[in-house]
Amino acid sequence: MTEDMQGLDQNRMVVLSLKPRFADAILAGAKTVELRRTEPKIVVPTRALLYAASPMRALLGTCVITSVQTLDLLVLWREQGSGSGLRYHEFQEYFEGVDVGTALTLTRPRTFSRPIPLQDLRAKPKGFRPPQSFAYVDTKTGDRLIRMAA
Repeated sequence: MTEDMQGLDQNRMVVLSLKPRFADAILAGAKTVELRRTEPKIVVPTRALLYAASPMRALLGTCVITSVQTLDLLVLWREQGSGSGLRYHEFQEYFEGVDVGTALTLTRPRTFSRPIPLQDLRAKPKGFRPPQSFAYVDTKTGDRLIRMAA
């Protein structure tokens, strides 16, 4: 195991589906918090694969989720809003109808040397479907996807 991999969940990864502007901001290091309505069930730290949804539709890179916090929305915005890349009205729209939200702290962004387009993702490994929000993949599948970008 490399030093870079020490302490990471070795069983599975998370695929995060994101608007392209948020995927780009994470990979640039400008967005350090991803906000979600649903809390992923993960052991931290966990590697995440970053999928940019339409119109880009490609896997762009990876990062590491180092903490997961589910908080009351007012506390969530106060403590995590500045790292989310959202404006307050976007935050309110996204969380409309719920009382709590989840913040994923993101570190170690890594951009692939070449994005992996959706048609390639569907071809190898067979049956891969980008999630609406997030999904889990076993480490073997995740590592295979990462190698496709090399």
